[in-house]
Amino acid sequence: MLKKNLPKLALLGTFLLAFILRFNSLSSNPPSLDWDEASIGYNAYSILKSGRDEYGSFLPLEIRSFGDYKPALYVYFAIPFVAIFGLSELAVRLPSAIFGTLAVIATYFLVKEIFDRFLFKATIFGKKITFPESFGEYVSLMSAFFLTVSPWHLQFSKAAFEGNIGLFFLISGVLFFLKGLFKSGINLVTAILFFILSLYSYHSFRIIIPVLTFFLTVIFIREIQFKKKYFFPSLILLTIFFLPIVASFFSLSGSSSRLSMVTIFSGHDTLKKSIQNIEYDLSQNDSLGAMFHNRRVVYFLLIVKNYLNHWDPDFLFIHGDGGKQHHAVDLGMVYLFELPFILFGMFLLFNNLKRKILLFFLWFLIAPVPASLTTGTPHPVRAIAMLPVIHIFSSVGVVSFIMLFIRLKNKIYKYGIFIFLIFSFVFNFSYYLHQYYIHTPIEYGNYWQYGYKELFNYLKTVEDKYDKIVVTYKYDQPYIYYLFYNKTDPFWYQFNWDYLGTGEVERMRRIIGKYEFRNIDWNKDSILNNVLLVGTSEEFPEGIPKNKEIKFLDGSIAFYVVKT
Repeated sequence: MLKKNLPKLALLGTFLLAFILRFNSLSSNPPSLDWDEASIGYNAYSILKSGRDEYGSFLPLEIRSFGDYKPALYVYFAIPFVAIFGLSELAVRLPSAIFGTLAVIATYFLVKEIFDRFLFKATIFGKKITFPESFGEYVSLMSAFFLTVSPWHLQFSKAAFEGNIGLFFLISGVLFFLKGLFKSGINLVTAILFFILSLYSYHSFRIIIPVLTFFLTVIFIREIQFKKKYFFPSLILLTIFFLPIVASFFSLSGSSSRLSMVTIFSGHDTLKKSIQNIEYDLSQNDSLGAMFHNRRVVYFLLIVKNYLNHWDPDFLFIHGDGGKQHHAVDLGMVYLFELPFILFGMFLLFNNLKRKILLFFLWFLIAPVPASLTTGTPHPVRAIAMLPVIHIFSSVGVVSFIMLFIRLKNKIYKYGIFIFLIFSFVFNFSYYLHQYYIHTPIEYGNYWQYGYKELFNYLKTVEDKYDKIVVTYKYDQPYIYYLFYNKTDPFWYQFNWDYLGTGEVERMRRIIGKYEFRNIDWNKDSILNNVLLVGTSEEFPEGIPKNKEIKFLDGSIAFYVVKT
């Protein structure tokens, strides 16, 4: 009886572990909300109270925020939690933690669906091996477990990242798509609904979902012919919901505005050297050289470089990317322990290449495409769709490896290998927990804009004494923390944010009541009367008296508060 229920108990244990890891210290680690999280929280609060975002747009599909036009789905998921728990760190991060936990279960059922009645074979050192029927069950459990403890997935499940909820919808969409083809056709409708939610969750999925849907259609065209009455209405539904996104690419705001900020095609720096080379080629009457330095060639090579960056071992296993909010200190996105098993798993799956297995490889290849079109690669948020497939590969490798060595007759080798595997994993996992909980908040706290909560809680107690309070813009977007921690009345702010009367905002300056958000100019600001200045150590001369010091967790100065 116990043996029969063991997989269910293992899945329950994995789920509980996933829950604990994602909800533990959720409101305090990461140590502060970053500006995107604060924006999500305040806009959820604003829509809850008024039905409009901070700029007065009624139930928007995209949040204007800092001019980057975030998809609004996460904001809407945050609204009930803001209503229950108030405008707080916990309320903002709960949707990500919940969907991150659910993604573990969705991954288990997806892998189980793919390996259902799948006879897995391998040729190792010239010897043909057929794995037992339980292979698929074990790979499903191991995939869920690896996702549970994944540094990459935990990092984005414990903060308000839109890509994290989009990943859950992607996994669930593929799961129900396969269920719809091989079981009840009505599941295709559910799959498309998940795909639509993924489209509206994060920008990367606006490329991934259409491309992946196309390949799913090509791969499983035979099954689709038998489920036409469900498939084609579902496809039409997906197309209808995709059209507003396409339209936003051609608007002056929305997705078009976001692309203009991050795409490689929008900056002149990309083509600067190319233009110089072409000018030189033309001066030498070298038409062939001018063709080689054409912008299309330059863009193509840059896209390939950006794409391949996401398989850089240093990014995946050693140091992660340059974004300190994306990984723990001195850790890559995936455990180094998994590297040989990822390669082994890919090798085994390639040798069992059937249509369902082909799906893994196509998914893996498509996932970095959106990130490759942008600056700042490798980028683990924009390429987050890679994440589950990597762990599925490593799970196939681990389970296969264990099943192979179970057959060893030499008990010393057998148990020695198992002990080494367990030790390697425990060491990797323990090291991650130590780095994430002990070192990362201290060393990377400033990248999470630590100090704003302490600052505005202090300013709230003294603001009545001053005619004006100037807060530096050195750390970017300070105004959103004022709105968040003061729970500023959305109705009031919607009618007062446009102090210029143009419908636009200044890049490095905002005015909200007596608060002015801009960089400090000590030579001019020091002669102002009865004004409180909040700035960094670089903005004030040495030796002047300070009213208050706000420190980062590493003890360095975040803000000085100075009275003129």
